[in-house]
Amino acid sequence: MHTHTALRDRVEDLIPRIREEAARTEAERRIPTEVLAALLDAGAFALVPAAERGAREAEVLELVRAVAGACGSTGWVTAAGGAVSWLLDLFPPAAWERLDDVVDPLVAFSPELSGRLTGPDDALVLNGSWTTVTGAAQASWLLLGVRRHEVPGEPGRAGLVLVPVEDCELSEPVDTVGLTASGAQDVRARGAAIRVGSWADAEHRAAQLRPVGTIAAMALVGAAAGALVTHLEQSRQRLALSHGGEDVTALDLSPARIARAASLLDGAALVLREQAAGHHDPDDQPRDPFEDQLYAVDRAVETTALVFASLRAHALDNDDPVARLWRDVRVGGYHARALISRLRALG
Repeated sequence: MHTHTALRDRVEDLIPRIREEAARTEAERRIPTEVLAALLDAGAFALVPAAERGAREAEVLELVRAVAGACGSTGWVTAAGGAVSWLLDLFPPAAWERLDDVVDPLVAFSPELSGRLTGPDDALVLNGSWTTVTGAAQASWLLLGVRRHEVPGEPGRAGLVLVPVEDCELSEPVDTVGLTASGAQDVRARGAAIRVGSWADAEHRAAQLRPVGTIAAMALVGAAAGALVTHLEQSRQRLALSHGGEDVTALDLSPARIARAASLLDGAALVLREQAAGHHDPDDQPRDPFEDQLYAVDRAVETTALVFASLRAHALDNDDPVARLWRDVRVGGYHARALISRLRALG
């Protein structure tokens, strides 16, 4: 594992390349190998222990926002990979040591409580099925939501299990209209043996799971921001080509609509940044961080709807980057809401 400094700075030069490859990424339904390798080399997926993490959450948020603004799929995968360290905080040191033996391991996760873990600590057995696990196509390890059944008739404790990807069965990549290159696959385990130290009880540990939802929500805010900025640039280019002869209203570019979209995004990003900074409600009122994450997701979806209403393109126009980001945010909204709800249920 490696520590982390100036993560955003190390990835900054990759953003134009990610944007250039976005159409190819969607068409081929996978992140280009060289892009994924560059993100890995920059430390976007580094597993950093809590004691060495510092301001990593805030830096990961800004990284994810920038990457998602260039390519929704790449941003979503970057968010999932960047959040893994906080999930590993739930595990004993043995889990970290296991991953430390692998050079730059890629870890995919699903907090969906669809697994059943049985047996004593030294002979745990995993069975279950998980749907649409982001990044499973590139992963070498999986973190999966399970219930540990110890007492007959009781539901069992909710938690996570760490398992090598080769111990599970993976479907073909899930075919979606948006986030086409998220590497999402369905996962199934049939009697997989789980090593000691690879199970973590997650009940009543929502505070430690909170950053995962914050980072995922920022991926959608970033993609929505990318759609807005790209649309404005397209409009400026069309006006320049018309030598000023085309009225702004002819482009359906409503200043009020765009101002509202920008305001929604600013509010959503602020909520997530405040979470990462550890700031509390100024009136000292209790807040549900997962509700704030859902608020940010909904604002991102609303923003892209406003932008798309101004767009002269078909929803399935593969050549228009705004339409592509709109599709990513629409599909990502469903995934993010499900993820955040599962994190809340898990913790």
